[in-house]
Amino acid sequence: MKNIKILLITLTMMTIMSSCEDPLERTSVGIFSEENVWTDEGLVDLYVANVFARTNFLPGAGNGNIHELVVDACAGGYARTFGGWPAGYTFTQGAFSSQGTGNDSNEYWKWDLVRDINTGIEELNNPNSVLPADYKDARLGELHFLRAWVYFQKVKRYGGVPIIKSAQSLTQSFEEISVPRNSEQEVYDFIAEECDTAEALLEGKTLEYGRATSWTALALKSRAMLYAGSIGEFGTMQLNGLLGIDNADKYWQISYDASKKLIEQGGFALFGTGAASFEEAEKSYYELFTKAEGNSETIFAEVFVGEGSKSEDWERWCAPAVISGTTFINTYLETFEMYEYTDGTSGKLDRSTLVAGIFHDMADFIGRKDPRCRANIFLPEVQYGGATVWMHEGLYVNGVLETDNVDGIDVPAKGPARDIQRTGFFNKKRSNEEYLVGNGFALGGTDFMVFRLGEIYLNMAEAAFALEKDGEALEALNTVRRRVLMPDKPAITWEVIQNERAVELAFEQHRYWDLRRWRIAHTELDRRDGKGNKYSGVRWRKDYDNPGMYEIIHTTSGTATDSWDRIFEEHHYYFPIGLERRQRSPELIENPNYE
Repeated sequence: MKNIKILLITLTMMTIMSSCEDPLERTSVGIFSEENVWTDEGLVDLYVANVFARTNFLPGAGNGNIHELVVDACAGGYARTFGGWPAGYTFTQGAFSSQGTGNDSNEYWKWDLVRDINTGIEELNNPNSVLPADYKDARLGELHFLRAWVYFQKVKRYGGVPIIKSAQSLTQSFEEISVPRNSEQEVYDFIAEECDTAEALLEGKTLEYGRATSWTALALKSRAMLYAGSIGEFGTMQLNGLLGIDNADKYWQISYDASKKLIEQGGFALFGTGAASFEEAEKSYYELFTKAEGNSETIFAEVFVGEGSKSEDWERWCAPAVISGTTFINTYLETFEMYEYTDGTSGKLDRSTLVAGIFHDMADFIGRKDPRCRANIFLPEVQYGGATVWMHEGLYVNGVLETDNVDGIDVPAKGPARDIQRTGFFNKKRSNEEYLVGNGFALGGTDFMVFRLGEIYLNMAEAAFALEKDGEALEALNTVRRRVLMPDKPAITWEVIQNERAVELAFEQHRYWDLRRWRIAHTELDRRDGKGNKYSGVRWRKDYDNPGMYEIIHTTSGTATDSWDRIFEEHHYYFPIGLERRQRSPELIENPNYE
């Protein structure tokens, strides 16, 4: 049962105290006096749940913020939005400057959250506390995990940030609480320490679904140390050591060890193994993301309830127009091409065949694709919500392209307007048929898997490869592929690892950050007219007289591509601290090229 949801329902009835004041963004405990909060288990639970709710593991979910919700899909190069207005899409313009990143869709400053976590840790460590020791350990473990998570969100954006371990007093002067940045390496070391503390405090404790466990802390360690290792491997030291990692192997090893322990001792299993066919593998992979609770692969999930409580809007934005959805997250042809064919051959298309007059058999064009492609992307004639998703812009009848319905023919001449525009593909992953919400807001209740075993296998594969354990790396990667009946890779390279993460972890808040930590975002995400490398889409035209045959037109102009040049320059690997923040906290040094 989603017991934690009871707490989150209660939270929606309370005011979550916050402030934009820097550098502390100071807040008080709020509704209850500190004396009352820290002597009552129910109030402590509420306090910790408050912090969980404000952490936003799935950006933009639970607060109706489409700008944050779409930023990873757009910034990571998987997709664009139907309209050009969401800040999470305009973020791709790369308007980084001394003023900031252009908008707040991908920021994570949140020092008020750090203060509240620190307050909780200090109060629960009070030797005069009357709360039971086991209870305090569980809540402390959660808070240390949350502090590690918050600092991970900061370090992967800004590099080194101030490490603040105590709750700065509301009575301290501005000068006292304005503290300098720690180095990026020091922050990653702090995250590792926090994960270790959380793991030890939570070990052996059985907590409700939706709460952090010792395995959750280990999963965060696996991911965060992977980031540190890759920055050490591919990045450079800057600002006299404030930015960069000088010992990549140290962090690769920590990530490898955490991943291996989780895989071998955690008791988790890949969901949907043993599929008898590609169709069954596709169905299981789709259900992996719509049935997180009770799922053997779920290590930690952010819980959503649906209407009337903590909710998410993913279905509202992803579902096709044929069932009154908005078809809002439009996937590029280049994303479709990332997925190999079922025999392991490249998914790259001969685009000279994507022209008028050449028809393609969909049994080959789509039917032979990696099952994860068909599970993750809406494609023509898929069944969803009890309806057929028509995506063609015209229907060939007796060799004539019709765009108005033809009497006596049971197939529409074209799909709904929103389903045939933009890139010709749109996101299906985690769009749950259980929540056919149409245009309604705050109605979805599909939980978001923050950590799952599939990621941990790929973390282990990458760390092992970096440590020259090629055989172990290859086996871990192929274990993930076998779940969907994809053939084993015969050898492992950085390119193999990078593409496998791109397809396995698509739309799960990884791609943008992966490209950044590998230091290839300036080539993969910088896409401009002048370079001739902008993302593209297709137009579908169905042949009624030859079932399964489509004319597919490659489209590189208009709304099939981006509404602007995507810009990612090399100094964008670190977000600007920003002039306003620096004016409020003069001790903060700006990142390179933003002065």
